[in-house]
Amino acid sequence: MIQTITKTNQTFKQLQSGIGIGTPLPQDWVSIKNEALVIIVGLTGVGKSTVINTLTESGLDFTLLPNRRTLTTELIIPHITATNEQNVQTICRIDRFKYTRQYQKSFPGGMGHILTQLQVNPSLINHPLIFDGLRGKNEVTYAANTLKKAKFIILDAPLSVRLKRLLTRSDAFDRITKYPDNEVVNPQKIMSFSDFGIPEASNLFTFDEEQEILTLLERGVYNSVDVCERLNILVEESRNYDSEATKTALQAIAPERTLLLDTTKFSPQQLTQKILAYLLLKNSRV
Repeated sequence: MIQTITKTNQTFKQLQSGIGIGTPLPQDWVSIKNEALVIIVGLTGVGKSTVINTLTESGLDFTLLPNRRTLTTELIIPHITATNEQNVQTICRIDRFKYTRQYQKSFPGGMGHILTQLQVNPSLINHPLIFDGLRGKNEVTYAANTLKKAKFIILDAPLSVRLKRLLTRSDAFDRITKYPDNEVVNPQKIMSFSDFGIPEASNLFTFDEEQEILTLLERGVYNSVDVCERLNILVEESRNYDSEATKTALQAIAPERTLLLDTTKFSPQQLTQKILAYLLLKNSRV
């Protein structure tokens, strides 16, 4: 297991080829702080993975850093385990949100802080380095102020769209331990999201958005366990991160290094072309 990065004497560990963390640095390794870096910013379901996949298909020769999920498992979870002096759950997404929130109490930069601690071997990587991803005002503020060469791609989508994407993407990561597979709520008895025991969810969606999901649930397009889990994920995420505050912070701190894209207005290929054009334009000004 990788040691927590809170320890000043952490032994260097290679996370993947050309990417590591810790001290002492091996020969030819340098801090990521001076590297060309592209940071994808966005909440669950905005389309980050889809954009990265289409960037790969475009032929862009880049290095994908260990993503947020990996760094949470490898770095934040061990820190929480050591702090709480007990083993912690690593699978439930609700718990993982709580762990990142606890980590931010020690390091307000959160995942932004972890990202700035990475080191690279320039001979083993391709530029740009791409990271998936940051969330929240505190994370992007820390990263923008520390990683002066980093560019930020904010991906956004309405909450109702994000919920539908979560309900159809079949990602095993979108699981919580509160609802076992055999626990099913009768869709005939569900009149609002509050009937799932998630009153906060009704406050996040309009009446029409809520009724659209419930109608699809009644028709059997979705099942009640999936709807319960995805709603809980989005509610818990909203407690940790405010997408509007995140956008405002980045556009105030680093407007010339920030590109904002609504993923509902363009196809994945169109989004990729806009990102490539943005990166080419910015690189030509260096």
